[in-house]
Amino acid sequence: MTPISVSTRLAVIATALAAFASAAGLLLDGLYRDAPNWVQQARGTDLATLCVAVPILAVGLWTARRGSSLGRLAALAGLLYLVYNYAIFAFSVAMNPLTAVHIAIFGLALWSLVLGGQDPGVAMAAQAVSDGLYRRVSGILLVAVGSLFALLWVAQIAATTLSGTLPPDLVLAGLSTNPVYALDLGFFLPLCALAGVGLLRGTRAGAYALPMLIWVPLMSAGILGGFVFMAAAGEEVPIVVAVVVGGLGIVTAIVAAVPLVLGADALNARRD
Repeated sequence: MTPISVSTRLAVIATALAAFASAAGLLLDGLYRDAPNWVQQARGTDLATLCVAVPILAVGLWTARRGSSLGRLAALAGLLYLVYNYAIFAFSVAMNPLTAVHIAIFGLALWSLVLGGQDPGVAMAAQAVSDGLYRRVSGILLVAVGSLFALLWVAQIAATTLSGTLPPDLVLAGLSTNPVYALDLGFFLPLCALAGVGLLRGTRAGAYALPMLIWVPLMSAGILGGFVFMAAAGEEVPIVVAVVVGGLGIVTAIVAAVPLVLGADALNARRD
């Protein structure tokens, strides 16, 4: 069993706080003080965090301590999820009794990633597991996710710039700007595409393919969770969007699960 690093300690604290904050968001009515649509999305994220992200992080951190490469990468994906969502909570959710906790989770997860990125063992683990992925399928899928969502967000930004009219989603959420645009276009979608290209070309960037393949279904779970609360409130759910997001999450989860089910050694003989 490896010693507990500072990065791991921060990740454990962030995971525990995320479990607490997401449970509180689900159980305490009136905690969120935003527009109803934005509250539904926040609680949908809480549902995905508590039921999917926290268990993945907990298991990943636990198995990583025992030398599991897959555990390290699952924890990495979970931390990316926490950074993404709690950045939104910190900057775009109205202040509430848990605001300080949300900021703490964001900071702890971010610093865990920064400090953990200096560990050469992470890169070695990532390379070992990425060698077990179906390179062509995984690479194309990641590039497609990064490219298609980037084009969608750029198109929405361009339409708003030209028309001066906010997208309906922002109007419903009571926001004047979309934090998803900044996070996706600035970092997460480029990382998806770079990981995919790296996997296809066999470069070092492909080492981050599995974390991003796990990150995509985690994000899909949060979006679908928001739709669950919309339906519970009697609002119309965009079925086509729900099907596309759900399908994308299922496909990426299956692709990510291949090395978990079959093992990297079995896949090495079958990869492209």
